[in-house]
This record gives sequence, C-alpha cells and structure tokens, in this order.
Amino acid sequence: MTVARSFISTALWFIVAGIIFSMPGLAYLAIIPMTVLAIGLLVDPPGGISVERELAKTNLRAGEELRVKVQLKVRHGIGFVVIRECLPEEFALVDGSNVRAFFKGFRELVVEYEYVIKPVKRGKYRIGRSEVMGYHVFGLKPSRLGVFGEEIYLLVLPRVSLPKRTRTPVTKSQIPIPMTSVSIRGAASTDFREIREYRAGDPVRFINWKASARKGEVLVNEFEKEGKKTVLFIIDATGSKVGSSVENPLEYSIQLVSSLAYYFTKRNYNVGLYVVGHRKLILPATGSKQLYILVKTLLELEEVEVEKEDFVRAVEGLKHVLIRYTPLVIYVSNLLPGRLTEIGEGIRRLRPIYRDKRLPILVFDVSTYSLLERDVSSLILLEKRALRHDLLRAGVYSILWDPTREDVTSVVTKTVRLIR
Repeated sequence: MTVARSFISTALWFIVAGIIFSMPGLAYLAIIPMTVLAIGLLVDPPGGISVERELAKTNLRAGEELRVKVQLKVRHGIGFVVIRECLPEEFALVDGSNVRAFFKGFRELVVEYEYVIKPVKRGKYRIGRSEVMGYHVFGLKPSRLGVFGEEIYLLVLPRVSLPKRTRTPVTKSQIPIPMTSVSIRGAASTDFREIREYRAGDPVRFINWKASARKGEVLVNEFEKEGKKTVLFIIDATGSKVGSSVENPLEYSIQLVSSLAYYFTKRNYNVGLYVVGHRKLILPATGSKQLYILVKTLLELEEVEVEKEDFVRAVEGLKHVLIRYTPLVIYVSNLLPGRLTEIGEGIRRLRPIYRDKRLPILVFDVSTYSLLERDVSSLILLEKRALRHDLLRAGVYSILWDPTREDVTSVVTKTVRLIR
C-alpha cells in the first residue's frame, strides 16, 4: 500500500504545515488527499473482462498474411487495462500491435481492434489465450492479471510457388521421364502384371482363387494400370546446420518440393516422396488425396541431428520402388564437396535399373552459404560448381540453387522447362 501511505503522508504534511505556519487553510488542504484515498478504496481495479478473437481462417501458407480481430469488454472497475497477445516466434507482426492499453471509466468499456500477422515457417502453432492486466486507477489496490478467450490453433502449410507461364520451344528434353513409368492408380488394363499377396482395399474380383488354394493364403491378380508418368522426390533431412531455423537448406527444400509436387499432381502425374534420415516413404500416386499426404508429411518434417542414412542407403532401400515405377528421381539436398563419392556410388547403383546413358535424375543443390561471410561463401561456391561439373560428367543434371538470390518461382519455372 505504498500509494495509500503517500496520500496519508501528504495529508499529514498539510496539517503539520498549517499548524507550524498558523495557516488553517493549508491544513484544510489535507481533505483533498484523504478524500481521494477514501474514494479510491471504494473503487475496484478493472474486472469482469471478456475477450473474443476472430480469424478469417486457421489454415494458411507460410508467408501469407492473417488478420486477427479482437474485441475486449471490461464491465466494472476503474483504471487502466493492458491486453497482450502472445504470438509464436515464427510469426511476424505486419500491421497493428498485439499489445494495447485502454482506460476504463465509469461506463462499460467495449473496444475492438485488429492486427495482421504473417507466419515465416511451416508447422502447427498455438496462439495462447489473451493476457489482460487491470490496474487500479490510483494504484491503491493490487492489479488483476488473467487470461481470457479461447486458444487458437493454426496450421501453416509450406509455401507453394507456381511456374511462370512461358512459351517453351519444342526441343529434346534434357531430363526425360522414362516411357515405362506408368500409374498404379489409374484404370486397370487387360495386360497381366503378376500374382501377389492380397492387400487391404484390393477388389474381390481380382482374387485368384486357384492360386490362393494352392498357396494357402489370399492372392490377387495384378494388371498394368493406365495413367501418367511418375516422379519420386528424395529430400535430404539429415541436416547441415547452415542458416537460421527459418532460412536453412531443409526449409527451402520443403518449399521447393511442395511447389513441384503441387505442379505435377495437378497434371495427374504420380508423385511419391522419400525422406532421407527419417526413412519415410510415400508410394507414388496422384490426385488431391495424395497431395494432402505429401504436404502433411512435409509439414511435420524435422531435421535429423545425427546422419543415420545417406544417398546410397536410400537408393538401396528404394530399389523395389524404382524397379516397379521407373520414375524420374528428383533429389534435393545441400551437397557438400566431400559427398561426391557417396552421390557417385548411388548413381552407379541406379544405372542397372534404368539402363540409359541419360539417367532420369535431377539433383537440386540447395545452398544458403551466402548468408555466411563473403570469403567463406565464395570458396564453398567454387567447390559446389566443381561438384556440379563432376555430376554432369556422370550423366546427371544438377541445379545449384541459392534461395537468397533466386526465388522459388524462378527455379520451379526453370525445372518444368527441363522435364517433359
């Protein structure tokens, strides 16, 4: 009660001063602080608080702006009210403020305000309840702190960038998708493929009853399916510790793969995904449901601290998928000069599968070293260009991409020109 003591001390000072100087009028001034003190003790800090927040949507993409509308009501008490919205560190405040202060008088306080935020990284986020502090008008009573409103959960999807519309001259594709690459989700043709074990969802009419009786387990006939070509993304999540939590090779790789996956699935291509380091495989398929599965996987993807898997092990583990689909392989990673032997061995193991001089493989080298000191970044850039030249001699086309100097739209446009 420091403030109360100040009022009492002031009143006593006026009384003592009036007695010493024989000035009754000065002593009467003690009535003022004592009256204010009495009134203040009868008044409570602001209370009866309620907060409502309104958002246009709860699902958005990284880099997309989101407007938040807030309504604050304070029913009783007199004093100052401070409201604060706790935002995740991955959100940037674009317009307005998430901290506001108001004065509550004798009437009910009803205020509305809004601010604009923008997520800079994909993921699942929670915006906690609003923190509201009510301060007594004279500071005579303890302040009231509470949290109000409902928690808000946001799903931030990876940013998708579409290629620019340009006229592509009719030339021989530098990275052709194998003609033997067909869909396993399209309509069944009459071309018999194999007899295999029954899987959940297989039509009953495809069950081979004779083979099932001989084998003692349910077997089905599988036929070739009509459909489009297949693209398999291999994304490296083993980590390189370059850049921040927002600007790093993995985050840019996710953004690139999301954009290309969207482009191919919208054109009825079969799209699959394999995550190096997590050993996470999504078999190639097409359609909006497949796109949802791909985006959900990329959304939840985290960097692996310890490198438990490399490109060679990934190729070995994917052999059954590569043989079955013969897809175009798009490998996205931050390639380091010391990994040339590893990449070369992986390519060597791919050759028996494709048996073509021009392997249907595209390598993206995602480099964020320009964020480092100029001398260091220049040296690493020279090593990466030498690595790109070595890959080209091995029959593999690669793209060195610096996201800080070239946006995703440009590199996606460049990619679709190469692949046909």
